[in-house]
Amino acid sequence: MHEKEAVELISKIIGRTRGIPARDISADTRLADDLGLDSLDAAELLAMLHRETGTMLDATSVKDFETVQSVASRLLAAQEESHA
Repeated sequence: MHEKEAVELISKIIGRTRGIPARDISADTRLADDLGLDSLDAAELLAMLHRETGTMLDATSVKDFETVQSVASRLLAAQEESHA
């Protein structure tokens, strides 16, 4: 998976759960400040990403992932680690 694909996947998941068109969510969209995600929402996002990609990400709060890009970067890093 490439960075752009990861951002698109995350945007689609957030869009589905928040009722927002994915096209309105960019890499720079802030999860808490722009979308109102809380820790429970972040946990749900990570669970959905795990189902979609098979990659598990750990986070204790939404603050661990400030933007869509930060989630995408952690997802790609975790995938690289699992293939190493």
